[in-house]
Amino acid sequence: MSAVYALSAFIMTLAGGAFALRYRRYLLYIMAFSSGLLIGVAFLDLMPEIVEMAHHESIDIRNLMMIVICGFAGIFLLEKGTIIHGEKQHDEPGHDHNVGLVGALGLSFHSFLDGLAIGVGFKASPQIGLVVLLAVVAHDFADGLNTVTFMLASKNNLARTVTLLAIDALAPVAGALCANVIDIAPRMVAYQLAFFAGFLLYLGASDLLPHVHEQPRAALIASTLLGLWVAWGLVWAVGRVGHA
Repeated sequence: MSAVYALSAFIMTLAGGAFALRYRRYLLYIMAFSSGLLIGVAFLDLMPEIVEMAHHESIDIRNLMMIVICGFAGIFLLEKGTIIHGEKQHDEPGHDHNVGLVGALGLSFHSFLDGLAIGVGFKASPQIGLVVLLAVVAHDFADGLNTVTFMLASKNNLARTVTLLAIDALAPVAGALCANVIDIAPRMVAYQLAFFAGFLLYLGASDLLPHVHEQPRAALIASTLLGLWVAWGLVWAVGRVGHA
């Protein structure tokens, strides 16, 4: 049943990707919005969840914060140690393409974890499962949008972009199916969330936000702030539903 509910996340991911494809001429504004959204979700959604899980699982919060740093440093080292930002290969064909590929695959991994969360939530109770589902659906429109944004911004062609969007859309369904056959320890989920929070912060702050600085238009700055505000609104709305 959780996999069936995860189909709504599949639909929302495709909808977000379709929006980004349809309005490609506004890509820079979408990137500015996405940077605010990614950073906002990391600080307002993932970080509080990490702190709460640390309390419930008796994990030293400093250990989880170190994992956040590892997530941030991990993607940084990956970029600096490969052709993504390596100076020797900076002008080689495919250099920019790998930036988008890494970002899109990272978001797909996040979507997979979202699906796992849906499955685990429904295992706990239908009420918890529905609250988790609402959070995932609210985020997955942005995930689809961000996947297309990363791919197009790094000069990937349409076919490759659509392929990565399809992978991102299928990821939560696959995650929900996996949750039905594997037992995930809550402590491991806390470490996974911490690593991804660092990864998300790097993507928003390093790969998207610099585009706003390149052309400091008021509209771009407003788009970034709007992304932060939307992230806050999503977290607030999901929190209200969870306490209802």
